[in-house]
Amino acid sequence: MANPTALLVSSLALSLVGACGDSADPAGSDPAPSGGSAFVVGSLVSSPDGSTAYVHVLSSLEVQTLDDGAAYEFPGQADVWSWNGKVYVADGEAPVVRRYTVAADRTLAQDGELNFAAYGVASTAFWNAIWVSADKAYMANGQGVYVIWNPSTMAITGTMAHPTFDEVPGRLLRPASTDRGVVVSGNRLYHPYYWTDAGWTNYEPVSKIAVYDTDADRLIGVVDAACPGLDVATQDDRGNLYFSNWTGNVGLALVAGQAAPCGVKLDPATDTVDPAWTAPWPTIADGREASALRYSGDGHALLSVFHDERVSYDASSDPFAVIGTANWEIWRMDLATRQASPVAGIALNSGATYMQRIGDLSYVLVPSAGYASSSVYAVAGGSASLRFATRGWGLRLFQVR
Repeated sequence: MANPTALLVSSLALSLVGACGDSADPAGSDPAPSGGSAFVVGSLVSSPDGSTAYVHVLSSLEVQTLDDGAAYEFPGQADVWSWNGKVYVADGEAPVVRRYTVAADRTLAQDGELNFAAYGVASTAFWNAIWVSADKAYMANGQGVYVIWNPSTMAITGTMAHPTFDEVPGRLLRPASTDRGVVVSGNRLYHPYYWTDAGWTNYEPVSKIAVYDTDADRLIGVVDAACPGLDVATQDDRGNLYFSNWTGNVGLALVAGQAAPCGVKLDPATDTVDPAWTAPWPTIADGREASALRYSGDGHALLSVFHDERVSYDASSDPFAVIGTANWEIWRMDLATRQASPVAGIALNSGATYMQRIGDLSYVLVPSAGYASSSVYAVAGGSASLRFATRGWGLRLFQVR
């Protein structure tokens, strides 16, 4: 499993438990919808005995109670994604991706498989994958190489190298998690990199944003960013890009006095950072640290804000235990004025939330303390309504068709 501060998220056979009962849309488009709408929800349940991934296929995202017995179950730290009207499942125990169609009755049927083992890939979990087009995607192999593959033909077509940077003594180069930390805009891919120690407890105060040409599969530039640990990326309706930190940087700043986390705004027309926009989160969140800025429409974004005034800590505290408490709140931020306020209707939570825009709404997957369950909220403007809950840590939500 990826380190929890970087991500916190096999199938030998597909099994059904019990009776079978985000620029461009990240899920792609279904060229020939049939059988009505279909949505997939993915979650991960972990314990000392191992992990199991669960996938629900739903007819709507309206208020409902999910039937645990109608979930597809995959052993290990399997992962699910939807792209171009198909469902992809990363095996939790081998570097394999399997593709599924969704039938009219919303059952899954496997129609493709691709093994990445020959290219040094240890895990095909989708925090290693970047989806570019109907016939192109990248899979990071953890050894400085992207494996280029075709999701339509399920074939590997080449490789592309990660950028090389000068070594930083005592630090390891970390690419941002690709399930939340990259943006593909036109034929450009933006992927942040940053440096930490081996234990993810000490970050360099800067990050780099690599810019790739996805037609030529090559690096064309690197943008400097004066914020640590940029691991979340998003794009507004005008094309502007925003990069921000994940939750771990908040604990390290509060407990260990490390570099204050922040976000940057990048103009893709010039590939330059707007220095006037960058500011520490406390200037935006009433004196509090924050993470995970994600665009929600209408010139606004959602931001996870940590209420440190609700927790006792000192320099000897475990920074990850501090930020693992249910003291995070979802705020809505005006990207032009950088004014923010809490979203009504979402309870305090553990902070490691995922979000997906579907139609006019933003859906936020909010974990409980300990990640035993997650609640899925629909956010419209400054208020949210609970739609359903899922067991484990809710990581994925897509409209397939």
